[in-house]
Formats: sequence, C-alpha cells, structure tokens
Amino acid sequence: MRTRLLAFLLFLSGAGALALEVAWFRRTAQVAGATSVAMAGVLAAVIGGMALGAHLLGKVADRSQSPLRLYALLELGVALGAALSPTLLDLARPAFDAAGIAVRFLLATVILAPPAVLMGGTLPAAAAALRAGEARGRDIGILYATNTLGAVCGTFAAGFVLLPALGLAWTMRAAALLPLGAGLLALLAGGGAAAPGAPSPPAPGARRAVLLYAASGFMGLVAEVAFTRQLVLVFGSATYAFTTMLGVFLLGIGLGGAVGARLARKTSRHLEALETTVALTAAVFSLSALLVYLLPRLYLEGFLRLGGGFGAGLALRLLLSAIVLLPGALGLGIAFPFAAHLATAGAPGSGTGRLYAANTLASIVGSTAAVFLLVPWLGPQHATVAAALLAALLAAAGRRRLLLAAAACAVGLLPAPQVARERLLSGVYFVPWAWTTGGKIDERSWKEGVDIPFFEYGREATISIWRWYGTDSVLIDGKAEATNQVLSDDLHLSLLGHAPMAVHPDPQRVLIVGLGMGTTYRAVEAHKPELARVVELEPAIVNAAALLGTKPKEIVLDDARAYLRATDETFDVITSDPIHPWVRGSGDLYTKEYLESCRARLAPKGVACLWVPLYQMGVSDVRDVLRTFCAVFPSVALFYGGEDLVAVGGQDVGAPRAPSGTAKEQLELLSAADLSKLVVARRDRIVAAVGDGPILTDDALRLEYSTPRQVDDHEAADCLEWVHDLWADPPPPYGSLLLALTAKKRGDGDAMWSELEKAQKEAPGSAHVRRTLGELCLVGAGDAIREGRLEEGVRYFRIARGYLAGDTRLIGLEADLRAAQGDAAAAAGGEAAAKDLYATARELLERLLEADPGSDYLKRKIAALR
Repeated sequence: MRTRLLAFLLFLSGAGALALEVAWFRRTAQVAGATSVAMAGVLAAVIGGMALGAHLLGKVADRSQSPLRLYALLELGVALGAALSPTLLDLARPAFDAAGIAVRFLLATVILAPPAVLMGGTLPAAAAALRAGEARGRDIGILYATNTLGAVCGTFAAGFVLLPALGLAWTMRAAALLPLGAGLLALLAGGGAAAPGAPSPPAPGARRAVLLYAASGFMGLVAEVAFTRQLVLVFGSATYAFTTMLGVFLLGIGLGGAVGARLARKTSRHLEALETTVALTAAVFSLSALLVYLLPRLYLEGFLRLGGGFGAGLALRLLLSAIVLLPGALGLGIAFPFAAHLATAGAPGSGTGRLYAANTLASIVGSTAAVFLLVPWLGPQHATVAAALLAALLAAAGRRRLLLAAAACAVGLLPAPQVARERLLSGVYFVPWAWTTGGKIDERSWKEGVDIPFFEYGREATISIWRWYGTDSVLIDGKAEATNQVLSDDLHLSLLGHAPMAVHPDPQRVLIVGLGMGTTYRAVEAHKPELARVVELEPAIVNAAALLGTKPKEIVLDDARAYLRATDETFDVITSDPIHPWVRGSGDLYTKEYLESCRARLAPKGVACLWVPLYQMGVSDVRDVLRTFCAVFPSVALFYGGEDLVAVGGQDVGAPRAPSGTAKEQLELLSAADLSKLVVARRDRIVAAVGDGPILTDDALRLEYSTPRQVDDHEAADCLEWVHDLWADPPPPYGSLLLALTAKKRGDGDAMWSELEKAQKEAPGSAHVRRTLGELCLVGAGDAIREGRLEEGVRYFRIARGYLAGDTRLIGLEADLRAAQGDAAAAAGGEAAAKDLYATARELLERLLEADPGSDYLKRKIAALR
C-alpha cells in the first residue's frame, strides 16, 4: 500500500519538477543569455543542486524517524521555491544585466539551487520510507519509474498547454501546485516512522553498480544531446520538437524503469543483469547513431502520407524521435532497479541518493562534454559511439561475452555514405518538394543528394551551406536562414542594412544582430560607417560567411540580448535579422523587453530595424509583432521586402535619403534605388491597422508557440493580402507583385500570371519584375522536368533564360533538362539521340565543375550520365 501511495506522490512530484525545469531554463536563457556557456552554468546550478540534494538528504532520510514526513517537508519546500522563483528571477534581472558570465552563474545558483536541492532529496526520502520492504530493486524501481513517467506528463503539459496558455511565470506557479499537493497528501497519509528493517552490510558490487549507473548517465546525456542535434535536422527546431524529443526520452526511461522493476524481482544476479543491460544499451545507442541517416527518407514518406499540417508534423516528430531515442532510453530505465537493489542494501535513502547523485553528476558531465567538445569535434554520430563504447567497456570488464556489445558499439564508427550525410544536413523538412514529385520520392534526386560545400557542428546549432548550381543558402539546423537563390531574401536582407542607414542623417556606429551569409553586413558597409559591429551567437556562422566572402572587421560572439543589456555603448543604427520566430528561442528577439534594450542603446537620433517575416506567420502574429514595435518606438516606417517586411523605428524616422556609390549600385540591382517607394506605411496607419491586442513580452512566448502552427501557404497568402490592404496605394509594380504572390500562395496560377503580366506593363524595365518572373519560371521548369512534363519544362526554361541571362542556375537546369530528354529518348529506343543528349548534359555540368572543382554533388551527377 505504501509503495502505491509513494508512487502516486512521486508521479505528481515528477510532473511538477519537469514543468518547473522547462520554465526555469527558458526564463534564465532570457536573463542570463542563451549561449551554451550560460545555459551550461544554469544546468549545473539546477541539476548539480539535485545531485547534491540526493546525496545529502538521502543520508538524512535514513536517520529520520519519519522519512515520509521528511518527504512531505521536502515537497512543500520545492513548492515554495517554485512559487517564489519567478519573482526572484525578475528582481535579479538588473543584476543579471550588469554581470559577467561568472556572476550570472552565481545568481542562477543562489535562486534555483535551493529548490533543486530539495527536489533531489525527494526520491531518496521516498525510498527510505520503504526500508521495511524486502524487494529493494523492485519497489525503488517502481518509485523511479512513476517519478519519471510523471516527468513525461510534466514535459508535455508545459510544452503544449501551460507555457502557451499561461506564460513562464504562471507556469512556474502552476507547477508549484503539484509538489504542494504531494507534500500535503504525504502529511495526511501519516508521517509516523516506518518499521525499520534490520541493518545489513553493503551488497557485493554496490560500488560497481554506482559506477556503471553513472556511466549510463554520461552515455545517455551524450546520446540525447547528439540525437537532438540530428533530429532537428530532420524535422526542425520548433519548440514543440524539443518538447517531443525530451518527452520521448523520458518516456523510454520511465517505461524501462517499470520493466526493470519486474525483472529485478525475478533475478538474484543483479550485478550481472546490470552489466548486461548497460552493455546492450550502449550497443543500441551506437547502432541508433547509424539509424539516424535513414530518418530523412522516413520523414518524407510520412510527409507524403500524412501531409504537411501541424498535427501531421507532431505525429512525425513523435514517431521519428521514438525510433531513435526510445530503445536506448528503455535500457537506461531498466538499469536503475538492478543498480538500486545493489546500492541500497541496509541504507535505502543514502543508497538511492548516492546512486541518483552519481548518475546526475555524470549526466551533467556528459551534457557539457557533448555540447562543448564531443559534438563539435567528433560530430553527433561519433560522439554517441564514443560515449557508448566507454560505457560498454566498463560494463564488460571481466566478462568476455559482453565484449560482443563493445564490438557492436564499434560498428557505429562506420561512416555513413556521403550522400546520406548531405541529405541529413539539407533539412528535408524545410523543402520536402525538392525531393518529391508526383506524390512520391524522386529517386534520381534522392540518389544524387545535394551540394553541401560546408558544414560545421557548432555549439549552438548545425550550420551548413546548400549550393544549387552556383547560388548559396546558409542553413541553421536544416532551415535556410539566408540565401541568394530567392529575390525576396536578397531584398529584405539588403533592406535590413540599407533602410535604417538611409533614414538616419549620419549613421556612423552600427550594430548588426546576426551575421547570416553577410548580406546585411555588406549593405551596411556600403554606407561606409566608422563602426559596423556584428553580434553573433554561433561561431560556425562566422566560418560559413567567411567561406562566402564576408569577414566582418569587428564581431562579438554573444547572445544579443545579454550583450545589449551589458554594454554602455550607444549606436546610431541597431539592425536585427533573427532566425524566424518559428525556431525555439528566436521569439525573444521580438519582445517588448528586447526592443526596449535596443532603444536604450540608441544614440539621440538612432534607429532600430527588425525583420518581419510573412511566411509561416498568421496575420495575428504579424499584427502582434508590429503592435509591439509601435509600442516601443514613437516613429516607425515599414518597408516592403518581397515576401517580408522590414520595420524601422526611432524617435523621428524621416524619409529615406537617396543612396549613392556602392549602396546605390546594390539597390539598383534589386530595382530598389528609390527606397521611398518601398515604404508601406508609417506608425499611425500601422497602429490603426493592427488594432488593440497583446504586446509580445518575454513572459508570454506567444510567437514561439503560435508560428509553428502556421505551416501552410494559405496563412502566408493572408499575410500578403493584409500587407496589400495596409499599403493604401502601392506604387507600380509592387501592388501587382503582391497580388501575384498572394495568388501563388493560394494556388491560383491564372491570377498569378495575370498580375505578373500587369506588373510587366507597369514597369517594363524593372529588374525586380524580371527576376521575379525568371525565378518563378526557373522553379516551374525544375518541377516540370522532375515530373516528366518535358515540353512544359522547355517552355519554362526558355522564358527563364530570357529573364535571367547569365545566371549559373540556367546551366545546371539545362543539364537536368537534357538528361531527362535523354531518358525519354532511351525509353523510346533512340539510343543515339539519348547518347548525344547525355553528352550535352555532361558538358554543361563540367562547365559548372570547373568553377566549383570540389563539388562531389556535380561529380556524382556527371558520373551518373556515363
């Protein structure tokens, strides 16, 4: 009966603890900085506090006359700390702002470690309440399993319900109700002493059990970090994705703990069972590291069957996470009851605490090593295998048959085929249509892969460059964040530099938040300021931009929010090109608090600039962003950036000056030399259009949870239509272009071409219109060629060539066309014609290879034509 009661209490406790930890980490990322260094410090404060609490309070529990009462008091203490933590974090914000990394870590420790210490003591105290029981491994395993399954519920509740509905502060307070309930129920159940069991000496192998369980914790966290880095490449880094991955990992551990509890009751050879479990778990993790390379195809198969809606995306994330994370996590859970049986003999509280503390501390070491050393140095696959091999060898010591598990781990060192690595890095979730045609995977494209001339596993994210026939995109965790393949990106990235520089009377000191591929930096430099400083979170981005020819003279590697709060310098221009708010944490660069930090660092006539995307946003999201921007800045000008907007705010934002020199040349290439024609609206009209509604704040996290739900084109069409209405009288050809883009998103091809023809007539010499038409025909030609509609492909190709003369993409696209025509000729029996067409395709590809001799992608395509 007591086991069932404590299991229920620990279920509540686990749910509250994980909901609280999720909220803690998000809030401290805002106040301490979102860098991996800052977050490692916060992790050490919270998880280290739990380890310390487990070790110290486990000893106290064994000496307690009423361990159940002790458990109740610990839960009540956790509830009090949870309820106070949002207030304490808010009060400490000024100190966080003025502090360096070391002091931020100290502040986080002072605020978060006390309730974390109490959290760590709850499981050992509950175990001590069972000390009269005989089945130590089984009963403590049940407590561990239910505590972990409660954590699963807390993770999903926080990520899908509480944070979107309540925000950070009230999520912490709501989470406090669960340990409060557990503590009160424990008091009501009676805090009398449990009948003490007879003292017994430590079980043989207790120390080895603690060592092996610590090794499993190290391996598990290395694997979780590594697999998370790879899984986000397959299905994206939205906040729901991280919630799903953490939930699946904890679910595996919890279910494994339940299975292990049953197995522990049936065996008397607990140490051997533990060694076998750890060794086999290591082998599973290692082999799963190779299995990851199958996930891009599985994602596409699921996408084709389920569609691309929000619900389908969640289902796919859950399935793919389970394939990779669940088997190894089950092993981690199964190991605990075997280890607990050995470690808790004669001292259930201190034994459980020692076991939990060792595993938790090893987990911190594993997580930190994975983030700072193993993943950046070895890559996720080999980082996982290295940790698994270490655990397997420790488990196999003295047992030859377990060396087979170590040998199985070594199989994970086998390199995946290069084309498989390239497909993983390309982010199939973001451009699934590049790999599919006619409702199925395009096998030729799948076999050829994609051109990835650069990739780096950075501390914060995985950075890669995707090259398509001479044009480049910079990808962050598989999502294109900057590209010169699409006019809209070229335009808005340039305007983020040109627009604020043009409205300021004399911009000399400029801060650029986010480097990307360097387009905004080059636009700023074209105006020749005295200082153009870049703040970038991920060092790997700097390396990617350098490969593409952009090397900023001055760059600061830091979280932009933390940097702005800490510096006392002022700037004439602060321009921000954050990652899309769809990505976890990026919404923090759209909040009132961030924009106020920008305003505080502006010189008297300074202006701030912000990218406002229109894709994967709902109209309500766009309104929220603009409402918040207008709430901070008394003067605002909103510029048209293709399928995006660029907002400029300050004390008095005047009309943009006419550009000159290099700036004029850059804007003329985009038909945007007259920036005044791109002004969609100013503050009064924007305020009237957005109406009353919520202001984006650090606490609410609205964008982070709403934008991942806007995954279909019709939301982008609504946004474009809203912008057209906001722009009272768009000068030609921009009104027609907006309507054309809206029709395209709605799938109305006739209306799209009609509006494009109107735009041509309105501005016959416009480079903007010509490039828009050319890129649309380029995409249309590629789609038609892949789907075998070759006559249509030829028509589109010829039109594209007329608008994009000199574009290297035409060379590659013509090679694809000739190869497809060769396939058709060969299928019809025209071997000679097919041979000539293949030869032409090879010649075209070889021309591209001369300009890019290191491209394995081009070499594969050429080899396939022989």
